[in-house]
Amino acid sequence: FSSGMVVRTFDEECAFVKQVDDCSYAIEKGFVPNMRVPGHFYVNDEIKELLYDELRQFTKAGGASGQGGFLPAMKQIANVAALPGIVGGAL
Repeated sequence: FSSGMVVRTFDEECAFVKQVDDCSYAIEKGFVPNMRVPGHFYVNDEIKELLYDELRQFTKAGGASGQGGFLPAMKQIANVAALPGIVGGAL
């Protein structure tokens, strides 16, 4: 998993997430340290709103501190993309 947490604003975090089409998104390398491949996720509008709300709350709290170990889904996908041996994209 990532070796350290990078603290960024919500807008800075969102710059790493690109919409591919109506329901798919790509998380670019660099969203978390040591990502080896991009991450990908598929959502409808309702789930998209929830994922971005998670990320917004996480950044407001300054990252991992004070969150009781909670990581937003986008960060979890990016952590999978940082695992040794991963070859394709993380879903």
